[in-house]
Amino acid sequence: MACPDFEDLVRGGAGDHAAHCEACRALLDALADVDATFDAAFAGISAPPSLAAEVRARVAREFPLRRPSLLPEVLDFIGWAAVFALAAILLPRFLPLLNAAIASLS
Repeated sequence: MACPDFEDLVRGGAGDHAAHCEACRALLDALADVDATFDAAFAGISAPPSLAAEVRARVAREFPLRRPSLLPEVLDFIGWAAVFALAAILLPRFLPLLNAAIASLS
């Protein structure tokens, strides 16, 4: 593509830009031709109503969901247990200092 900004312009609407840029106008015309050709070729074809359910069933058969791992839960438990153990060890050591600091403020 000759115009590096075309992808950004397509997202926001490239009509104004294509009026001034020959390369982008040619690309938009080609895309419109392809779209019209597909519309004409497949206008009478529609998917059966059961297709979506059949596709979901086949995907579920071929790619079954695996049960989540318990490892993250175990690691979370170990981490929180370590935090609580550290608090249980350090809090009694610093509680007298905290009481003394509060008493000196009064």
